[in-house]
Amino acid sequence: MFKYINVLILLVFITGCANKRLANKYYYNHDYYKAYDYLLPYAKRGFPKEAYKVAKLIYEGKVRKPPFIERKYAKVAYQNNILKSSIFIADSYYKEKNYKLALEWYNRSNFDDFKLSDFKNYIDCITKLDSFSKQKKYLDKLNRYANKSKNPKLLTMLGKFYINDSIFKNTQLGLYYLNEAYKQHFYKAGVILGIYYIKNGDGKKGYKILKDVLYKDKWAAYYVGNYLYSEMIKQEKIMNYNCITSQFNTPKEFFYKKLKIYKFNDIFSRENIVTAYRISYNLGLKKALYKIIRLDIEDNTFENAKKTYSNMNLKEVVSFLKAQQDVESKLILAKIYENYLYLNSYKKAKEIYKWYENVNKVEAIWHLYQYEKRFENKINFEYLSFLVQEKFVPAIIEKAYQEIIQNKDIEQNKKILEYYANQNNILALNYMGSLYSREIFLPKNKSFSYYKKACILEAKPFYIPSEDLKIANFYNDYLKNQNKYLTINYYYAQMNNRQSELNIAKFYKNNCEYSKLKKWLNKLYKQNDFNGKEYYYIMILKRFIDDKNKFKEAIDYLKNKNDIISNVTLGDIYANGFNVEINPKKAEKYYKKALNLGYKPALYKIILMYQKLNINGIYDKKIKSLYNYAIENNYTDAKYYYAKYLYSQGKKSEALKILKTAKMTPKVRYLLYLITGKIDYINGIESNYGYLLYAKAMYLRDKNPRKALYYAFRAMLCNTPNTAKLSYQIMEKINNSYVIRTIYKKAKEAPKCYIN
Repeated sequence: MFKYINVLILLVFITGCANKRLANKYYYNHDYYKAYDYLLPYAKRGFPKEAYKVAKLIYEGKVRKPPFIERKYAKVAYQNNILKSSIFIADSYYKEKNYKLALEWYNRSNFDDFKLSDFKNYIDCITKLDSFSKQKKYLDKLNRYANKSKNPKLLTMLGKFYINDSIFKNTQLGLYYLNEAYKQHFYKAGVILGIYYIKNGDGKKGYKILKDVLYKDKWAAYYVGNYLYSEMIKQEKIMNYNCITSQFNTPKEFFYKKLKIYKFNDIFSRENIVTAYRISYNLGLKKALYKIIRLDIEDNTFENAKKTYSNMNLKEVVSFLKAQQDVESKLILAKIYENYLYLNSYKKAKEIYKWYENVNKVEAIWHLYQYEKRFENKINFEYLSFLVQEKFVPAIIEKAYQEIIQNKDIEQNKKILEYYANQNNILALNYMGSLYSREIFLPKNKSFSYYKKACILEAKPFYIPSEDLKIANFYNDYLKNQNKYLTINYYYAQMNNRQSELNIAKFYKNNCEYSKLKKWLNKLYKQNDFNGKEYYYIMILKRFIDDKNKFKEAIDYLKNKNDIISNVTLGDIYANGFNVEINPKKAEKYYKKALNLGYKPALYKIILMYQKLNINGIYDKKIKSLYNYAIENNYTDAKYYYAKYLYSQGKKSEALKILKTAKMTPKVRYLLYLITGKIDYINGIESNYGYLLYAKAMYLRDKNPRKALYYAFRAMLCNTPNTAKLSYQIMEKINNSYVIRTIYKKAKEAPKCYIN
């Protein structure tokens, strides 16, 4: 009998051993669930080693089971003096978010048995405590161990913990740990150190560390790319010292200096920045390829270079981005749709921004505002008000500028723009320049200093059309230097900048060189440029370009466009009979559409049209009604224009009655002087209004011919009628060519006059 029992026990023992060997075999062959199945029966029967192994399989994530099972078998092992199983117990509580019990069991464990994830969980449990003294106590315990063990992985983790923003931030200690780990050639510590230095202004130190681990870590390569980009911008700003555009003498000098920066940018980008980003991308960071594509857009390599940075053409980039599913790829796509209008996809950009509202509402609304401003000619104050509430600085600046344009709270909004301009905000500097350029603020020549400062601050000085083209306009508009104006615009036109191409076209239109106008607009038309195409159609409809085959196409295009410019143009066509019969009803319809879109001057266009057609007084009542509407709704200069019209109709007393209630502007003063002949209205008044300057010249021509000629020349420079004849009469009185040239030079240096 005993013989059979012994055989049975032996068989059970042999079978058990065989099962354990099988479990180990499955474990080493990574068939963890079979290993678990073979070990579980022994764990259930209380075998401590098998219970430990079962808990370990769950702890390591080799087998997915609930935390309470991990804890159940870990406790069996712990109660049988396998003390390191306390880590599994702690882990199970941590998974259940019972941080208090997790911390209690972690503290029963030996740090020597911890994996890096355990240290991470341990720190997380500490941060969840309510008592700061306990938090400090446990962190001190961990710090002592880290200093003693010199474990580079732990030192790196702790270093990162202490340099991050939190109540436990201790930059000095964090950097010490990271440096200690890096000394042991643990490259991940070097990555964190290098990125920290770059982000916190010590780029050279960070770069020195990161370039040693460039080929090992995707983030190291990425931040090396970022650092090199910032260094390139610094160097380019030095090359653009004091703004090339504001101080060149000849076209050759301008092109040489600008193209020198462009060549430096191209070589440095390809050999350094793009190389770093490509290493990062090859190591698995898709974000790095997005950086390269953004550089392609920024430098417009799709049109300006034989080979793009990304080694993809525009069509390939679009296909690649469409295949991605992340937020950044969609935003880059939207930028491409907006920049390259010949893709005929700009409306898709708005769809992306609408979708983006669910991700980042503030940024999405700003994108939508800019989109509507550019493509729909719409200033959405609801968007701006929301963004201002969110303290979004670009929107604060934008709202202040747009309200000044609409004559609202001018002084308060000016203070806002000045505040941000003094902080070197480029948008604020540009807007201040614009307001002085438009003579909303005076003197006009002050615009130049704002544009120049923005130019100095701007990145990519070989390609900064926003400031450079405004400086070009200043040269042309204020200084009458057409050579510099064309030099700047031709430089950017060769860079395929659409605005420059349009500027050149408009320049030739203003100078009556219509063949050149057609040539440049044809180019924009073929590129399907939004503004260029529209202007091309306008020039056809207004008969500056002879292309009758496209007349219907132009009409249809503008009708479908339905924005301010298209409606005003259609109104002009029917009001003036450009290739169509004069039709005041149709003209008024289109002008009113522009008016409803916010273009107030459209009302004056309606009035002017009816004034021209007012034969035998057939439109007297309508004109009077429209002027009264303009006055009641506080239209700028409404009383002046109505009084001027009444005066032209011989109704002096009615004109004077209106002018006496009008704001005393230079225009009103001149009209009062014209009607009454009283010199008091213009005497001692400094103004840039052409007619007022002309009146002063008339008044002074006998009393002070030299001063009279100064005013006459200034009036002549903005084409005030009859000034050429007056100037000749005064010059004959002076009869000294040297004096006349001196006066003319002084008049040219004075602020430009206006007559409208």
